[in-house]
Amino acid sequence: MFYTIGTPKNITQLNTPNIRLKGVERKDVKIAIIDDEKFLYIDELKFHGFDISYFQDIDSIESLLAYEIILCDIKGIGKRFKSKYEGAHVMKEINKKYPFKTIIAYTGYTYDPTFNTYLKSADSVLKKDLDQDEWIEQLDFAIKMSTDPIKRWLKIRDYLIEHDVSLFNLTLLENEYVNLIMDNGDFSNFPSSKTTKNMPADLRSVLQSFTGSLLFKLIIG
Repeated sequence: MFYTIGTPKNITQLNTPNIRLKGVERKDVKIAIIDDEKFLYIDELKFHGFDISYFQDIDSIESLLAYEIILCDIKGIGKRFKSKYEGAHVMKEINKKYPFKTIIAYTGYTYDPTFNTYLKSADSVLKKDLDQDEWIEQLDFAIKMSTDPIKRWLKIRDYLIEHDVSLFNLTLLENEYVNLIMDNGDFSNFPSSKTTKNMPADLRSVLQSFTGSLLFKLIIG
């Protein structure tokens, strides 16, 4: 039998005027672009203040840990992973390991419906021929989403639900998360052992990566 003491806090309580989070600028958010061809507007985007690193391809998902926003082409990407879904497969693998990151797929091609399951891992799917102003708008929106602690939690919560974490444990985790933000608490021990006692090690690792990122520390302080 469970006994509940008090009323657990939920994520909507962060959407109040008294919650003051640090402002984040374009230069604070690390962006990775993965494309076997040079990204057309990379110099212009850097000139506009975006912190962008360019990769022709990647050898491991772990190499993307430092990047909060990942732009990924589909064609010609992920050669080491040897999947016919190429960049779409890479994005799905990124989402498995770092479900809190913002992933933007872009392509100049049309793909058959079998790609759709993989493309669901992306937060948005864009055409490769966007002009400079459209890319600036898309990246600004991605930064806004990446630096919103409510949006970030909702992504993690969906991930945990997909991995069969009980609603009771989700409630405990959300309560702990909201309390730490409202009290300007220390996230170094999040999630606590009490809330993850029966949780698999890989899920605990995802949660620790989620609040352990440099960007999260910049937002929360």
